[in-house]
Order: sequence, then C-alpha cells, then structure tokens
Amino acid sequence: MNCLIVIAHPDRKSFENTKLLKTLKMRYSKDGHTVNVVDLYLDGYNPTQFVGDLSKINDNAFSKSYRHLIKTSEHIWIITPTRWLSMSPLIEGFIDQVFINGFAFKDSRALLGDRKIGVVLTCTSPKIVRWKTLDIMWVRLKVMVFPQMFKFKNIKVYQIWNVKKSTNLELNGHLQKIIKIVNNFLK
Repeated sequence: MNCLIVIAHPDRKSFENTKLLKTLKMRYSKDGHTVNVVDLYLDGYNPTQFVGDLSKINDNAFSKSYRHLIKTSEHIWIITPTRWLSMSPLIEGFIDQVFINGFAFKDSRALLGDRKIGVVLTCTSPKIVRWKTLDIMWVRLKVMVFPQMFKFKNIKVYQIWNVKKSTNLELNGHLQKIIKIVNNFLK
C-alpha cells in the first residue's frame, strides 16, 4: 500500500517537519508500506506562477507528478499550519491545481473516493480561540470540500492548537492520537 504525505511548512525545525512528519513516515514504514513525501516548500511549488496564463494552471509538471502520486496512493495526509482560518497558500493552491475536474471528480461523480484522507492542521493560537472560529476549518474540510466536492468518505481532520507553546508531553499526546487515526485507516 502507498501513503502520500503532503506538507507545507516553511520552518525546517518545526514540530510539523520534524516530529509529525517522521511519526507518520515511521508508522507506515513499520508495516512495510511505501511512503512518498511531497514537501511543497522544498519542491519550490508556487501556485501563483500561472497567474496571467491560466492555460497551464492544471497542466504543469508539478500538478501532473502530484496527481500521479495521489492516483497511486491509498492514504493521503496533508500537514499544514493555519493562518486566519485558512490553510497554507501552498496547500490551497495544491488542492486547486491537483484535485481538478476530470481527475478527482467528473460530472458530480467521484474518481478518487476510495482514498483515505488525513489532514493535520496546526496553529499557534491557544485552544480557547476554537469556540470563536466555530471549528470552521474542520467544517470546511470534513463536511464540505473533501466529501462534497471529491466524494471522499473516510476523512479525518485533526487540529493541534498552540503548537509552539505546547510541552513535549502535550505534543507527544497529539502524535499518539494521530497514530491511532493511522491504525484505524489501516484496518
């Protein structure tokens, strides 16, 4: 089985790039699964490079190679920081340019619906902000984007609040919960 992890975090020393990414890779590798990682920052991916020339927005080398990885992966994980109730612009561009009509869906019919999707959102805001945001990212991804647009049925969205001020014990607790999600995906 193949697992694809897509990450967009600019800080190489961040929790996301070190512990979270490594934990996901190790968990899948432990059972002999193939893990591919797409690091949108290391790839030099720029979702705005086609502004003014929309003819190639969906038909460029980045999007084609990313689509191939998605097509050959049963599990897809997205790791992204959130800012102002939105994911990283690189992840937003990735979704716009990769999950296109004719690849992810066609005429309201799902073409990739059998994939399992895990999204880990991180932010520096304290958890108390959660009630103010009404969990809008969770609603957007779990209720609208992935199940409605792409017809994915098995979606898990996990939010880590106050990531920079969390203790190692708290962060390890989050990693354990994410491993439980992976274990459920693998059943």
